[in-house]
Amino acid sequence: MPADLTVPSFDAQKVFGTRVVAAGVRFDRFFELEWLLATLTSLAVLCVFVRRGPKFVRSLRLGPVNAGIVTAVVIAVVLWAVSLPFEFAGAWWSRRHGILQDSWTEIVFSPLGGLYGEVFATTLVLALVLLLAKKLPRGWWVATSAVLLTLTVALQLGLPYLQRLGTHPVRSPRLAAEIRTLERREHVGDPTVRVEPVKDETSAANAYAFGIGPSRSVFIWDTMLDGRFSGREVRFVFAHELGHLARWHIWKGIAWGALVGLPLLAVVAFVTGLRGGLRRAENVPLALLTLAVAGVAVMPFVNAVSRRYEAEADWMALNATRDPSAARGLFKGFVAADLQNPDPPGWVHLFLETHPSALERIEQAEAWERLKP
Repeated sequence: MPADLTVPSFDAQKVFGTRVVAAGVRFDRFFELEWLLATLTSLAVLCVFVRRGPKFVRSLRLGPVNAGIVTAVVIAVVLWAVSLPFEFAGAWWSRRHGILQDSWTEIVFSPLGGLYGEVFATTLVLALVLLLAKKLPRGWWVATSAVLLTLTVALQLGLPYLQRLGTHPVRSPRLAAEIRTLERREHVGDPTVRVEPVKDETSAANAYAFGIGPSRSVFIWDTMLDGRFSGREVRFVFAHELGHLARWHIWKGIAWGALVGLPLLAVVAFVTGLRGGLRRAENVPLALLTLAVAGVAVMPFVNAVSRRYEAEADWMALNATRDPSAARGLFKGFVAADLQNPDPPGWVHLFLETHPSALERIEQAEAWERLKP
């Protein structure tokens, strides 16, 4: 993107309409409040464990590694349990507005899968961390960062193959031909493009790029192909996702994750080191609390990086399609279909938004058109 790009400033109500903006503000405000309450509740639970944890660990009468793993699993289960009311409230709100299509039976039982995943991940990561802390009392956080980086690369390489299960190729010959043209224009080779069926679960529309190397993939939800978006708008979506691949955003995201993760673990090592380090299982709750607080603290930076890459992918799509009107229509369609607030307040933009606002994206499309009429 040009460094000296002049972006116009629009009024959201004039661009999207007063009723659409009001609906988006009302819908998103519920989730903004939910995030605040859920985050404060989780931090409060961790504070309780920091205070009560040492007594619980001693009652286990296990070795440091096993006691630490058991403690972390218990904390994970409790955090999962206290998150359920917020998840159910979010599901109720989404169902009320026609976004979520799942039945209440599916909503009630689906969090169990998340619990199993959390317990497995917690056991695996904590076992790794505690073993490294035992062997490398001062440098465990460096070794842990290296292992987590390797694991992240492996997941980005392997998970797209699993994600393709239950999906299908683009069935429209015309759209498939347009995608091949975009691939040539953006010089991305021949990534896998799949349609993901979600219409029985949600009415929201989305697409995403996933994978590295031979597993590079673009997934588009079938809700984007249900007629609410024009062919030109769908074409712009594919150009945007291919832009992520063309600009190596997934690799860059992995690199940023390592650069941010290393100091986060260093902070955990420093704070727990004041109490004897992670060689003592009693410090596991303190480590998790420190990581949670530090994670919230760096969210504005992480989100800013993500928004920058999303804006770059939009710019790539504008260059590939040369269709700013399709971009404007798409972003207006997203606001209407997903009940987005097109111009969220500043704190929401900092802590919760991984994409530029819909208003900012339309302003950028306008800037592109003025620059390249």
